[in-house]
Amino acid sequence: MKYLLGLLLVWPLIGVLTPPSGATANFTAQDRADIKRIEVYLNKFKSLRSEFVQVASDRYAEGIIYIERPNKLRLEYTNPPHIQVYSSGFWLTYIDTELEAIWHVPIKSTAAGLFVRETIKLAGDISLHQVKREPGVISLVLSQTEQPNAGTLELVFTERPLTLRKWNIIDGDGISTSVTLFAAEFDISIPGSTFSFDETLYQYRAD
Repeated sequence: MKYLLGLLLVWPLIGVLTPPSGATANFTAQDRADIKRIEVYLNKFKSLRSEFVQVASDRYAEGIIYIERPNKLRLEYTNPPHIQVYSSGFWLTYIDTELEAIWHVPIKSTAAGLFVRETIKLAGDISLHQVKREPGVISLVLSQTEQPNAGTLELVFTERPLTLRKWNIIDGDGISTSVTLFAAEFDISIPGSTFSFDETLYQYRAD
């Protein structure tokens, strides 16, 4: 199940991560301006549909991600096709159609939980550690304030126009899981059935 959680965009649950070197540094005026600009951007769009590719070590997955704020998420994996992920509230639900089994984890314990909040605030229960810049790209490194050793999430944006393109989850061993978006569409209408499934078809498993 721990490997499955890795596929779910879950904050790493194993190991102790040393906070990034920028965790205690003071942010510059430019950093603060960019953080605010990104926060405004993240709150501006209410829905997202995008193809994605997910890479973790030697494991590869791909599919389509749907987000409708607040609280609705669907990961429709096409490779591997037997994995499906849903959320429409408190729980993130993982389904393995080959095993005919289902798992639940609180969505707030996942990186995906950040994207489906009604209002995204990069403060409070989210701690910002670092603003990184490369030509045409800006990234934020953050973690959960109450669980600073649970891992970090790096959000990667193109600069012009400001657009979410990728996120990286880094675990206590320094292993990165990356999710890259392709052909992303924002603020589109998504049928409600996209986020629905028949839970009675599957057996609940705790681990």
